[in-house]
Parts: sequence; C-alpha cells; structure tokens
Amino acid sequence: MRKVKLLLTGFLCAALLVPSAGTSAAVTINRHSIDESASDSSGEESSSLDTKVEEITTEEGRTDKHTEKKDVVEPADIVFVIDSTGSMASYIQNVANNVETFSKYLEEQKVDVNMSVVEYRDITCDGKNSTKVHTIDGSPWHRTTAELKETLRIIKSKVNGGGDLPETLFDALGYVTDETTLKFRSNAHKFAIVLTDANYKENNSFGLNKASLLKKLEDQKINTSVITNSYYFDQYKDITKDTGILTDINSRTFSDDLLKLADSIKKTIEVEVIDKIVEPVTYLKVTCTGDNTIKVGNSAELKAIILPETADNKNVEWVVDDESIAGIDISSDTMTCTVTGKKEGKTRVSAVSSDGGFNGSYDITIISGSSSDSVVAIEIAKEDLKVTPSKKTINKQKSFNIKIALTEEFKDGIEPEEIDAIWEDDIDSITYRSSKSNIASVNSNGKVTAGKKKGKAIITTTVTLSDGKEYNYKTTVYVK
Repeated sequence: MRKVKLLLTGFLCAALLVPSAGTSAAVTINRHSIDESASDSSGEESSSLDTKVEEITTEEGRTDKHTEKKDVVEPADIVFVIDSTGSMASYIQNVANNVETFSKYLEEQKVDVNMSVVEYRDITCDGKNSTKVHTIDGSPWHRTTAELKETLRIIKSKVNGGGDLPETLFDALGYVTDETTLKFRSNAHKFAIVLTDANYKENNSFGLNKASLLKKLEDQKINTSVITNSYYFDQYKDITKDTGILTDINSRTFSDDLLKLADSIKKTIEVEVIDKIVEPVTYLKVTCTGDNTIKVGNSAELKAIILPETADNKNVEWVVDDESIAGIDISSDTMTCTVTGKKEGKTRVSAVSSDGGFNGSYDITIISGSSSDSVVAIEIAKEDLKVTPSKKTINKQKSFNIKIALTEEFKDGIEPEEIDAIWEDDIDSITYRSSKSNIASVNSNGKVTAGKKKGKAIITTTVTLSDGKEYNYKTTVYVK
C-alpha cells in the first residue's frame, strides 16, 4: 500500500477576479430550465511552477521513500464584465463565442470554477440601473457553460444605449469591490475579465476615482484583464497591470489568451511517497455505553472496538435492522453511533469494518416512558405537509404567496409547543424554484410574481428534513 503525504505547495500565480452588483437590477435565470451539456473530458496539459521540498521525521515501519511531482488545479471565481452598449453590436457574438470556449476549457480541465456576469452601459445616459448583475436561481454564480451561455444569450438580445463613446466601467467594477453582492470563496483565485469596444469614464455610484478603485482591486486581490480595441490599450494598462491579460476584442480567437488565466491556477507540488507494511483489521466488536434498554426518545451510545489499534483502515459502516424502532446517528470517524428509541420494540444495530468485512452487533430494547421523562419521536411523511395552492391563475405582474403547513390530521393530539418544536427541529429548510422565471419567478420566502408574458410555470417547493429526506410539491401557475 502506498501512503502519500503533501510536503509543500508551489508558489501560485496571482489570482484574478471580476465585478458584481449591490443595488443594481439583477437579471435572474432558473438553473433547472437550462439544458446542461457540459463536457466531461479531462485535459492533461499543465504548467509546472517552482517547488521546494522540506525534511520530515521518518516513522517506524516506513521504507523506500522518494518524492514525486503532482499537478494540482486550484478553485477560481471569475466575473465577466461585459459592455452591452449599442456599439458592441458588431462584437457581442464574438465575445459570446470566446467566453463559451474559455468556459468549456475550464470544464474540460476539471477546474472548480464559479462564474458571474456583470453587464454595464453608461449610467450618465442609461440610468443607474443599467449596471446589472445577472443571477441564476437567485445566485450570481454560474456553475456550467450551459448556464453561462443562457446569460450571454439574454445580453446579446438587447445590446443598445450608451450615448457617447466612453462607458461607465468604474460603476461595474465598483459593484465588484463593494463586497455586498458577490460572495467570493475564501480559497478561490479571483479574476475580473472586462470585455468592451470603448474607453471608460470614471462616473460611478460608489464615489470612486481611478486611484481608489485600483487600490481596492489590489487590497482584495482582484486582478483584472481587459479585452478591448487595441487603440485603447494604453488607457487600460493601469487596470491590468503586469498580471492581467490585455488583448484585442477584434480577434476571433482571443480566448487563446484567456487560457493563460486558466493555466495560472495550476501548480506543481512535491509529494513524498512512502511504501509501508499495511496493518489489516483482524477483529471487531460492538459495545454499549450504559444499559441496552432505553425509553422512547432516549439514546444510547454504541462503540466499535477494532483490533489491532494500529490498523490502517478503521472505517465502519453502521446499520439498524428496524428503522421504525430506533434511529442511528454516526460519528464523523464512524467509530461510534448514537441509537435513539422511536417506539417500543427490539432491534439489532450492526457494524461492519471496511477492511476485511468483520462485523459485530448489539441488541437494543426500546420501552415506553411517561411524557415527563421521554420525548416521543415523530416522523414527518410527505402527506403530513400541505402546500397551497396547487394551482393558481394570476394576471401579469401580480403576486401571491405559497403557503406550507402541517395537516390537521397530523397535528391531532399533539401539543402546540410540540408543533413548534417540529418546525424548529425536524424541518431543516424550505426552498422554492421556478421552471420558467420569465413567466413566474419566486423568491426565497415563497412569493410568486408573474412576469410580463403569458404562459405556464411550475413552482417546486422543496422541504428538507433534518434527517436529509426531501419532499417536493408542485404549484402550477397560469399567467394570463
């Protein structure tokens, strides 16, 4: 058996990031209405960076140590800042093609990437709401090329406005550095990619000038690239600095330059490979802390004893014969599990070792208890919840709320405080999703709002229980 231990990561290239919005209008897409067809092919090309190996203490039983190089691709959050003024009409299809090519490359390289799109024009001519952060299912982050392609389609369909040639790029970058709309991942490299055919003016909603904007980009480790007409390169050099890409929007293959950004999040690390003798599991036994008889609502802890103690793989799989009598909660290291009584009866809890398939078991007896010393375990079935309405016809741009409640049959005989406890303890989350957000959108509180088009949309309400079970309910909305 080979055991790999990481020694030192290579020094990574500077990260790049892109804009997002705070108070601007957001364009929403429903993630589930998009046809996802991302490639699963995996590229092998990588770029190696300088590495250094440090000494570590050897351990008994280890032999034949040597080092190997390993390529690692780190996560990235990328924001495309796209000029959608009228002068971009002759460029916008080329922009969409190259952005899609870049996104597909990231998918092929298995990059853990989030992508966002900030659209901007000229707030002095088109108003402050002309800077927009596009969202999908309420999130500014697109996870696939298919989702990104849908947002680009929306932008292509309405390129106009702008007035004079300089556009208000600083307003879009102001939303990026505002840190209120885009929640960048702490472990991700941040990229901002501006795509425009024009120069810029400094007008913005954030009181920024060039010096203060550049400082915010630097402080937040946001490095910016610009795709624009070559005669504006001198104006954008301060924004891209030495680490960003500055290339011509007239190029039909400017995505080739963008690939350098993808390669910059790759690195090579040194790993130490150590051959050693594997110590297999030879014995497993299940023990109980306390009595093996518990009352309904009470718990007991079972523990797996594995020999030898120095065995390499101590992972254990736990199962209960009758889940209606008792439930189990397994610890993160799988060595213990908590058994909780649901109803009177007797059942067996078993543990099986991943290494060797050794097994052990323990019989648990559940007895009744008074309300003063036990809590009745209540399970919620799908039919115990009622979501209304199941159908609704509304006029364009009108709203209504989806309501969810426990049925009267379920609540019969249960005290009000127990009902409150069920909502608090047994129901983990309630989410809503629209099949066609342009027909009828829904927010996180279940408020459904009809759009400006007639049609039919399905609102899916998903109730997730604390045990991980999910129940889906449909509301059909007709907009007339």
